[in-house]
Amino acid sequence: MTTQYHVTLKSRNVKVGKIPVVTASKATCPDVCPLKNGGGCYAESGPLALHWDQVTSGERGGTLSEVLEPIAALPAGAIWRYGQAGDLPGENLQIDRDGLMAIANAAMGKRTILYTHKPPTKENLAKLTEAKEAGLHINLSANSPRHADMLAKTGFDVVSILPAEFGRTTKRVKIGGKTEVEWAESLSDYKRRTKPLNHSTPAGRKIAICPATYLDTNCAACGLCAKPERNGAVVGFPAHGSGAKRTSATARG
Repeated sequence: MTTQYHVTLKSRNVKVGKIPVVTASKATCPDVCPLKNGGGCYAESGPLALHWDQVTSGERGGTLSEVLEPIAALPAGAIWRYGQAGDLPGENLQIDRDGLMAIANAAMGKRTILYTHKPPTKENLAKLTEAKEAGLHINLSANSPRHADMLAKTGFDVVSILPAEFGRTTKRVKIGGKTEVEWAESLSDYKRRTKPLNHSTPAGRKIAICPATYLDTNCAACGLCAKPERNGAVVGFPAHGSGAKRTSATARG
């Protein structure tokens, strides 16, 4: 089956904000990702899972070149996200060089939020480096702070999953007949509770917790993951959702 892609011009995910987001078929996800196939991946549950299934089956979306047309047309400085579900072009472990460079060309002059779990093999790193030199900002996704130290040696920016206790707790409430998510602890209580936690990797790199996991903000307003100048800081994403327990176990590895 041909790999399918889909672009949503205005995301409805409140944590992302109303920015363009691209979804890629499940075949792009590498088997080395511990979150895959029931390991805690957030995209395998909820409304996004249904959308992802339809993109993967070909019911929605189109070719990568078709999906990238509106991205290329965005004004300079616009922010967008590649891979709200799915990974870089190329099945399983491999990166498709032509597909990656198509993303780099479409993203030229924009702020790109992009993560990849593809392994940093010599071949993959060569392709990632070519795209980086073309101006594409790339984050390597780590499975734990320890893994983040290993990935940081490549010279690319790194993000990592974290155990659930790093996140601000939430609760579900009924508002006007709809279920909404609200903070279950105050910001001051959250900061006090998490202050003793280790906010550094084993090698001493600073871990910057994703602001959208404890503040009323989103990717559109924050843009931290689109910034190539982070002084070596690793952006951390606390485990959440139905797979939080499994994801937390992976992050402690």
